[in-house]
Amino acid sequence: MSRSGVVRWTGAFGLAAIVAQLSGAIVSSAAGSAPAVDDPAKFLTFVKNSQFALTTVLMLFLIGFSLFIGFTSGLRGIAIAAAPEREWLATTVFGTGVVLTVLGLVGNGLALAAVGIAATSHADASQIRFLFEIERVLGGAPWLVPSAFYLGAAGSLGAVTKILPRWLALTGWVGAALVMIAAFSAYGASDPLMFWSANGTVTLVAFLPFWVWTLGASVVFVRQKSGVAGR
Repeated sequence: MSRSGVVRWTGAFGLAAIVAQLSGAIVSSAAGSAPAVDDPAKFLTFVKNSQFALTTVLMLFLIGFSLFIGFTSGLRGIAIAAAPEREWLATTVFGTGVVLTVLGLVGNGLALAAVGIAATSHADASQIRFLFEIERVLGGAPWLVPSAFYLGAAGSLGAVTKILPRWLALTGWVGAALVMIAAFSAYGASDPLMFWSANGTVTLVAFLPFWVWTLGASVVFVRQKSGVAGR
C-alpha cells in the first residue's frame, strides 16, 4: 500500500472508531439513566428492561475500541516513515494505545457479562451491581492515567514528526493535563451518581479529550495528500 493510502486508512479507522463510540454514547443517553446502585434489586430490574439498549451500547464501544487499534497502528507507521529517529516515541504511543484498547475491551466485556447474566432466571442483583461498579471503576483512573500519557505522547509525536498540525499537539497536551486531573477522582468513593468519585460523572467527561484528539487527527489524515501536515 502506498504511503498516502496508509495515511487515509489510518484516518478512516480513527473516524470509524469515534463514530462507533459516539453512537454508543447516544444510544446510552436514549436508554435513560440507571438508578442508584444502592438498591441492587431496582438496578437489576433496570438492566433486565434495558437489555437490548445496553447490549447495543457495549457492542458499539467494543467495535470502536477494536477499530482504534487500526488507527494507532497506522499512526505509528506514518510517524516512523516521516521521522525514523523518532521510532521510540511512535512505539510508545502505539503501546499506550494498545493498553487503552485492552482496558476498554475488558471493562465493556465485564459489563456485557453482567447484562447477559441479568437476562437469566438465576441473576443475582448484588453480583450484577458488583460487575457494573467494577466496569465503571476500570473506566476511571485505571483508564484515565494511561489515556493522559497517550494524549501527551501523541501530541508530542505529531509535533516532532510534523505529521500533524501544531494545534493538535496543543490539544493533546491540554487534554492530557485535564484527563490526569480527572484521574485523581480515584480518591473519592464509588458512586456513579456523584460528579467527583472513582466512577462518577467526571470519569465520563474525561473521555472527551481522547475523542476530540482522535477525531481531529483522523480528519487531518483523511484530508492529507502527503505524510506531513500543514501548520
